[in-house]
Amino acid sequence: MESKLKSTVKEVLGTVIMLALALLVGAVLVVISGNSPMEAYSTMLRGAFGSAQKICELFVELIPILLMAFGISVAFRAQLWNIGATGQFTIGAIAAAAVALYIPVPSGIAIPLSMIAAVVAAAFWAALAGWLKNRFNANEVITTLMLNYIANCFLLYLVNGPMQDPETDLSQSALVPVGMMLTRLFGDYRLHSGIFIMLIVTVIMFFFWKTNFGYRINLIGQGEKVATYAGVNVKRTTVMTMMLSGALIGLAGWIQIFGIQYRILSGIAGSYGDIATIVALLGALNPYGIIAAGVFFAALRCGGNSMQRMTDVPFSVVDVIEGLIIIFVIAKTIVNNKTLGLRDKFRRKQGGKAHVE
Repeated sequence: MESKLKSTVKEVLGTVIMLALALLVGAVLVVISGNSPMEAYSTMLRGAFGSAQKICELFVELIPILLMAFGISVAFRAQLWNIGATGQFTIGAIAAAAVALYIPVPSGIAIPLSMIAAVVAAAFWAALAGWLKNRFNANEVITTLMLNYIANCFLLYLVNGPMQDPETDLSQSALVPVGMMLTRLFGDYRLHSGIFIMLIVTVIMFFFWKTNFGYRINLIGQGEKVATYAGVNVKRTTVMTMMLSGALIGLAGWIQIFGIQYRILSGIAGSYGDIATIVALLGALNPYGIIAAGVFFAALRCGGNSMQRMTDVPFSVVDVIEGLIIIFVIAKTIVNNKTLGLRDKFRRKQGGKAHVE
């Protein structure tokens, strides 16, 4: 228990140091641009938390980030590097919009039907990478990145062809029916009822890792031999893990369509996939950590927009901070893996000596 607490404190401290270093470099860039770091960061803070409207915007940003980060963490826990969140989000959004626009049923049926379509389509898209890994030992990093590209090309084809809004030349579909749009909770503020879905998923994730399926995912993450020895069907669990990962990401796509965008358009996933990946890693694939990292990044993005409007500091400073955090997280992971490898090697060596003696 004491060892676990010590490990947690060490992990949190390491994360805080990484964030502080990234913000410090950001402050240097602000100074170089001829502005005050204190003014820039205070403006950023007010832009994220300075009013009820700004807090609502923070939650609007947080909803897709958190859902996608949870989905990514499911795959990463099994050492399945699902880098295809952007593609899965896109495919889920396309499926949801297709149901809303082309299946003539009452909204009471269309809403859950479109949600199921988004979840199933995104789960299938993610499962392709799992199947390719099982069948051909294809690296999931490469396959999920390729599937991102295919999903984006498919989206561009649809919004410039079969699904393009006939009333415009823009690369976008028509609006989904008004009756299917998620309810806004506070008048003109953009915060919508999708937040309740996010909260439900968040609660579930705290219990998920105590379930049999969660246990099997963690076993695969410890190595295929360990999982097989424990009686886990590795190939089947690999595909199911990727499906669950994609399903959560597709759910984020559904919420974004019916809560914010109300249509599909080119680049609908934006940079959410990249941000959610950083959030999952920064949060150490732990629900508590993911929530904290998600709030930090949502605040960074909302505050960054305000900083750009209210000062002469460009939003690119936020991009630099995000990039530095990625570098620090990757560096920390590499160092940890090397340290564990050296420790295991030392223990085996010591064990061998003891056996000889």
